[in-house]
Amino acid sequence: MSNNNKQNEASWISLILRIAMATLFAVASINKFSGGLSGVESYFQTLFEPTWLPLPMVAIHARIIPFIEGFIAVWLLTGLYLKFAWIFTGFVTISLALGMVVVAKYDVAANNYFYVFLCCVGLYFCPLDRWGLNRVKVTEEQS
Repeated sequence: MSNNNKQNEASWISLILRIAMATLFAVASINKFSGGLSGVESYFQTLFEPTWLPLPMVAIHARIIPFIEGFIAVWLLTGLYLKFAWIFTGFVTISLALGMVVVAKYDVAANNYFYVFLCCVGLYFCPLDRWGLNRVKVTEEQS
């Protein structure tokens, strides 16, 4: 297989990963907004009440995470500053996984840590991604 074909495949892998993770975060964000931010906050506080995490911190996280998830979805779809998008997404996903470990939902945490792995794969392939908005070359036609 030629080097050009490998780069083309890597670019497709990167795009597919971006779409997969963007849809995951978009749906998570939409679901939280559709239930109302106060409902999300109540759910989080009930979930984390018996844990060592401070409830005011849980409330702040519950209020901002739907916005962050929506932002991640848009950022990954655009492909702008893709390296930083993957790093940011990875750290947000680690924070979500950590929360699930604290409440002893290890099955959900395991899924979240798998998503962290996917962020690492996306980070690995992002230099070869040719589909992001900042990768598109705009050429001016000569008159």
